Amino acid sequence: MMRNIGEGSRGLGISYRRDYEKEALIVYDTLRVEFDVVFFIESSQPFDNLPSARAVIVVGGDGTVLRTLKKIQLPVIGVKAGRLGFFSSYHVNELEKLKFDLLNWRFREDRRWLLKVECNGRILYALNDAVLQKDVDQKIVDFHVRMQDGTFDYHADGLVISTPTGSSAYALALGGPIMLPNVEAFEITPMAPQFLATRSLVIPSSENVVVNASDPVNLVVDGDVVAKVSSIAVSKSEHEIVLLRPLEYDFSSSIKEKIGYGRRILNGY
Repeated sequence: MMRNIGEGSRGLGISYRRDYEKEALIVYDTLRVEFDVVFFIESSQPFDNLPSARAVIVVGGDGTVLRTLKKIQLPVIGVKAGRLGFFSSYHVNELEKLKFDLLNWRFREDRRWLLKVECNGRILYALNDAVLQKDVDQKIVDFHVRMQDGTFDYHADGLVISTPTGSSAYALALGGPIMLPNVEAFEITPMAPQFLATRSLVIPSSENVVVNASDPVNLVVDGDVVAKVSSIAVSKSEHEIVLLRPLEYDFSSSIKEKIGYGRRILNGY
């Protein structure tokens, strides 16, 4: 007999990356015995007209979770089958724990806000970052950044504008700071700046930022190249996503596990 997963439950959906179909089928076969799995879909497919669900189990890495979150407005539970898995709190070998948490709806909501990116008459949303990046054969570009507190100029290969969620992604690889998820700020990090003293700039999430480039550059939103632009406007969006985490989840443990930041190295740790 299938179990109810909470008041008003409409079952579970499963989204997965094509490379991890085998792992996704393991999740499906494990959960369908006790739960109503209402859809099973590869994450690159259209999500049109899917049955209603209370939550979506996403099997894959962070890219799979991002792709799924852009297509639905439901809470997501990440099951790691990729590499880092910042958005995932379970592994494919922890399905009994996932079943227990589902049966008791034993989760905490991890809410993350998005950036609103306006360009060429379009509005796009970024959970991690919006990146302005020159072509390989293009000369270094001048970026003029305007905000309420003044202006900044960067002579660089590109700029990364990231949310607190994205601060541990591309921006971190460029030397930017890690921000806790509940920080009300975003950061601007230059890529290969001409002046070595140029570092990341952390600004309040209430700012409205306009970036103008001296030449058209690529706009990359959460890893997807979306347009050639000379100007964009960036602000905090009213939209947010919900990740369902185990009650014992905390951000510091995740950072220590994924990238080793802040981990003890003495006494066997």
